Amino acid sequence: MKKLRFIFLIGVTVFLIHCDKKKDPVNDFETNLLCTTLAICNGETPAKTGIIGDSWTDLLLGFPFVETLRPQLENRYNYKFAGATLGGKTLQQVVSQGLQFQVIDQGGADMKVVLLSLGGNDIQANLNEYIGNINTVQAQRFATFKANLKQLIITGNAYKISRFGGPPIKWIIHGYDYPNPYMTPVIAGSDEGCKSKFDRIGLIVPDAGVFTSTQLDAFNNLLVDITREEPSLIYVDLRNTLGGKPASRAELMLDCIHANNLGYTLLADKLARLIYPVTNIGL
Repeated sequence: MKKLRFIFLIGVTVFLIHCDKKKDPVNDFETNLLCTTLAICNGETPAKTGIIGDSWTDLLLGFPFVETLRPQLENRYNYKFAGATLGGKTLQQVVSQGLQFQVIDQGGADMKVVLLSLGGNDIQANLNEYIGNINTVQAQRFATFKANLKQLIITGNAYKISRFGGPPIKWIIHGYDYPNPYMTPVIAGSDEGCKSKFDRIGLIVPDAGVFTSTQLDAFNNLLVDITREEPSLIYVDLRNTLGGKPASRAELMLDCIHANNLGYTLLADKLARLIYPVTNIGL
């Protein structure tokens, strides 16, 4: 238990370093936590690029040796993000908490682009709801995600123009790469996206790899569809970076849905190249 608490504290400390404030994270724990996770900071931290994301974007608490997309882009590609990132975050939470407004406030008038890494938790939460009704539940969740994403973009751009003037923000959203449901969870009882969880809750599918990869493809297709309706939204496809369908390579994965450090390095390299024409940062 002491070892687990120690690992958790290390993860939290390193995680807080990625906050956009310049104060010592150890001396101002609560303020930095709010800044990093909710974009509530003391004063504005001007930045051209904002970020709102889940555990693919920012540090996995308890795993300080894994640099996810945000620290990779900051440390290797010279990004200076204003934003809110924390594992477990859903788009539903972002919209209900108004995080798009807080990120815009934090970034200021110079903010041109906001990177979004959201959707996985909206689709994967409460897997038991899928039992016996997979297609209907997935369609309902996709519809809710689409409505929330459009609301975030429309209200975010209206707020930015009202407060600072200028053109609307360009919102970049990346799809995820394929999970690997056959991986062993790194934390006992934390097996999101794993076949072991499907079995535990009674979600019976003919093939876990086919199920998760098909759902992942459908989610990426949904993002493409939304870009046709929202000209401010830009979609980036990260599929096949870690090995391809139906499951990413085990040697590039930390668990069923997260890459390991090497995997995130490959993902960050691809993402940086694909978003460079929009952000003009990093290459």
